[in-house]
Amino acid sequence: MIKLILNRIKREIFLVFFIILFGTCGYMFLEHYTPIEALFMTVITITTVGYEEVKPLDNAGMLFSIILILSSFGIFAFAISRIVDYMFSSYFEEREKMKMENKLKKLKDHIIVCGYGRMGSIVAKDLRKNKKDVVIIENNPQTCELAKKDGFIAIEGNATNDEMLIKAGVKVAKSIVATTSSEPDNGFISLSAKKLNPQILVISRASNTEWISKLHLAGADEVISPHTFGARRIVNFILNPGLVEFLDILRDENIDIFMEELIVKPNSILNGKTFKSWEDLRLFLDVPSLIPLTFCIEKYNKCPHNEEFTLKESDKIIIIGSKSDIERVNKLVLQNSN
Repeated sequence: MIKLILNRIKREIFLVFFIILFGTCGYMFLEHYTPIEALFMTVITITTVGYEEVKPLDNAGMLFSIILILSSFGIFAFAISRIVDYMFSSYFEEREKMKMENKLKKLKDHIIVCGYGRMGSIVAKDLRKNKKDVVIIENNPQTCELAKKDGFIAIEGNATNDEMLIKAGVKVAKSIVATTSSEPDNGFISLSAKKLNPQILVISRASNTEWISKLHLAGADEVISPHTFGARRIVNFILNPGLVEFLDILRDENIDIFMEELIVKPNSILNGKTFKSWEDLRLFLDVPSLIPLTFCIEKYNKCPHNEEFTLKESDKIIIIGSKSDIERVNKLVLQNSN
């Protein structure tokens, strides 16, 4: 920390040293002071402490003192204020860094967002609205600082570096989103994340559709192409405007209608339970306003309708309902069957 402070204030230290050296040499040359007398006279002059002169000054010495005071006052005051400012700011920066590291140590099942650009910032903010813990990795110092000002835990560094991913808690994270503008970087992030945590969900951005298959090969579970996604939304709005508007309503935080995916856990009360139909499932959940939209078995390979079905571990239930209803169902799904 001391080395960092010294590195930051080396220009200010040089200015102070130069003023002192200038004054010392001036008094030695004009007044024939000894080095220690000249140094003492310089210090009491530029600090204006009010001590008497070491020896009486002649006209040249008095004129030099005036020049020294006028030239040094602003520079010396500026340098000292900058040094104090850097020392305090470095202290607070170190404290903030320690607080961030302590928060990171406590996080688990969080989401890592690599890149805080136009897409990354929207992803991070929407996740936070949904009460998800988010960690940002950003290579640009100014953008990283912006992420911190927006209230995120942000790490400055290259997300393709394993060390940065480990620092962000990739080994205990739930998912990682690679939203950088570079497809090769997103590929390296996907590859590194899967290597460090094989269970992590990796979502990657691909502006160029040629990279979609490559990013999947690198380890991305889902690849999003903004251009393709935007084009499909336009087509859907032309063909099914009401459906698009309905889905937008589900994303409106001011309306108490939510869609959520629930996963059947090994100890869940739903694990191994058989239902005759979707309506039977809704009645079991005991929430009249809830709509079990669909339940998907073995990664969406089979989505039963009104025939009998049995829920198993890792099955997904997609539901629509109010926030309180969904919270209730969440507790029920997590309830231990024992």
